[in-house]
Amino acid sequence: MSHNKENRISEKTPSEETFRPEAADAPGKEGHIPAKTESAAKAGRKRTVFFVLVIAFAAAIAALEIFPPAYSADPLIQDMMKVTVTRLIGAALFIPIMLTRKYRILGFAKENRAFALLVTLPALAVVVNNLPVIGLISGGAAVTRKGLYLALYALESISIGLFEEVAFRGVLFMSVLEDRRSTSREIFGATLVTSLVFGAVHLLNLFIGASPLSVMLQVGYSFLIGGMCAIVLLRTHSVWICVFLHSLFDFNGNLVPKLGEGKIWDAATVAITAVLGVAVLVFMLAVLKNTRPSDVAGIFPDLPPEPDGDGGKPE
Repeated sequence: MSHNKENRISEKTPSEETFRPEAADAPGKEGHIPAKTESAAKAGRKRTVFFVLVIAFAAAIAALEIFPPAYSADPLIQDMMKVTVTRLIGAALFIPIMLTRKYRILGFAKENRAFALLVTLPALAVVVNNLPVIGLISGGAAVTRKGLYLALYALESISIGLFEEVAFRGVLFMSVLEDRRSTSREIFGATLVTSLVFGAVHLLNLFIGASPLSVMLQVGYSFLIGGMCAIVLLRTHSVWICVFLHSLFDFNGNLVPKLGEGKIWDAATVAITAVLGVAVLVFMLAVLKNTRPSDVAGIFPDLPPEPDGDGGKPE
């Protein structure tokens, strides 16, 4: 009697068997798709959609650059409209990407705010110095086109700053930094590499008729302004400050060449620019070298960094 009872107890029905998680993911006779496989497939579809959108937007921008619509019979307005439209389309692509990554770069650093502001001031000095102040004050340079021209030029500068900062600092730099921020050395490397990429992208201007010399100069100062904005972003956690600095830098630098006439470089301007440039470069490199993983941890709240490193090695 007791033997039969033991047999009945040991004979469990399928519904009474112990549940094994690995069995749930195993493909069954009825074509069950494992959860991990389904998740990977879903992520793959998202990546495919993302790349298709990027290619579509890039194709639209290239088409508008090469075959722009006729916005105006005025060549200057036509050129400014072409640049503004293409950059706004680019911004329309990268802003949603930046927002979906949920980096905390839309406000301002919650810690060390005084130092964050201190880092911003030298950058602002470089931006202001890009305006030919001495030439405009002395009368050696002047803005001759105002009104609609000035308004469109301001919009063009903002569109360039918005697109390039969101795309290169808000998306590219943050994506690289997300995986390389465990040590000060990794942060330095991420900043350097993405700034080099930003500078190199301007080589494309060779294909739209720009002279090799002007392109090389543009590559150089784009690398520097890109690095400066990246360091400002590291410390302020605000991509909007970078957009402001970049937009104002472009506005000041091309104001007289595009909307005016006269001499923008003189001995005093060259001397001030050289001294200020070297001083800010040394300051920014020191700030970057001393940026620790804990300084950028607030940007990636869901992915805590490794403990702070010293000399590039985690402690």
